[in-house]
Amino acid sequence: MRQLRGRAWWVLAFFAAMIVVFGVGDALVGVAADPAITVTLSGLPPGEVQAQDPIGYRLFDFAARSGGVNLALLGMLLGVLVAVPYRAGQRWAWRTLWVLPIWAALVPVAYVVFGTAPGQPPAPPMISGPIVAVVAAAALIVDRHRFAGTASERAGRSGADAA
Repeated sequence: MRQLRGRAWWVLAFFAAMIVVFGVGDALVGVAADPAITVTLSGLPPGEVQAQDPIGYRLFDFAARSGGVNLALLGMLLGVLVAVPYRAGQRWAWRTLWVLPIWAALVPVAYVVFGTAPGQPPAPPMISGPIVAVVAAAALIVDRHRFAGTASERAGRSGADAA
């Protein structure tokens, strides 16, 4: 179990890196980065949306690219948080990293609240969001013992765990 705890942070770092990758992809490619999202929301592929309303498509593409920049920045912030204070055993970092599973769980909620086109399959984030939420929460729970107690107790445990 100690080995699993010692590697739990890698799960969080992996998710942070993947958020950066998807964000950069969205920022560079726009709506075409994940056409399934367009189909889920509108029932039409991106090309048909563009043909029907070029101005609306341009606004949608801008929103997708802006969202990509936000994703990339979120992933970078999470990555730095995992790499430095979380690995150092700072309790505030463990608490703050709960934003990842909460955010991931809320992603599919946004689609449901906004509404999807009738008869369309769920968009990929509606599937990956809950998976990321559960796995990230599990990693945080598995690693929680490092963040419990006083600072001196945590330092004593980390010294004992290293031996």
